[in-house]
Amino acid sequence: MRTTLALGTLVLLAVPLCAQEHPGMIAAQQALESAKASLKGEAHDYAGHRAAALVHVNKALAEVAAGLKSVEQREKRVERKEQRLEKRDQRLKQ
Repeated sequence: MRTTLALGTLVLLAVPLCAQEHPGMIAAQQALESAKASLKGEAHDYAGHRAAALVHVNKALAEVAAGLKSVEQREKRVERKEQRLEKRDQRLKQ
């Protein structure tokens, strides 16, 4: 549970950085956080279905975070490749 909270906090801190680039994922993440808060605030257990829904919401939040992280890593790889190519071009021009 602590890992999920830490991951959620980390992802929420990263939202301003990628919100403009991935609005659909950020909207989904916010909707899931809202659903999580609603489920946690509910007093009735609904024969265990509320707890099961919370598990699924937490898994979905983790998937959204993983998706955003994978895009970020890919963008970093592309950026590094572009930098290497620029250096190579500069060396060839000399």
